[in-house]
Amino acid sequence: MPIASIAIRACPKLPPTTEERIADDRAQTVADSVMYREALATAAEARGWSVHWYDRERVFRDAATVLGREDVNAFLSAMGRSIGLPWQAKHKLAAAAALAATGHRALRPTAG
Repeated sequence: MPIASIAIRACPKLPPTTEERIADDRAQTVADSVMYREALATAAEARGWSVHWYDRERVFRDAATVLGREDVNAFLSAMGRSIGLPWQAKHKLAAAAALAATGHRALRPTAG
C-alpha cells in the first residue's frame, strides 16, 4: 500500500530570531530535533503526502476519540500482541499518532 500521510510530533516553540535561539539554552537543546522534523515534513509534502502534527500529551486521547473509546490502551495492547515483539512504548505512540491522523483527515471539511 502506498504511503499517503505521516504523523510527526509537534515541535516546541523556538525564539523568533537566530540570535535569540543561540542565547536560549532550551532552544539549543531542541533545535536539532525541530530542524529534523521540519525537514521530514517538507520532504513528505514534496512527495505529495499529507503531514499530521500531533501533540504528545493529547495523541492517546485523540486516538481513543477516533476509535469511539474512552481509552485506547486495550486496543493498542491487542495490536501489540497481534504484531508481536518488539512492541514498545514508542510503537504504541506511533500507532496512536497514526490513528489520530486518520481521524484528523476524516474530520477535515470536504470541498464541494
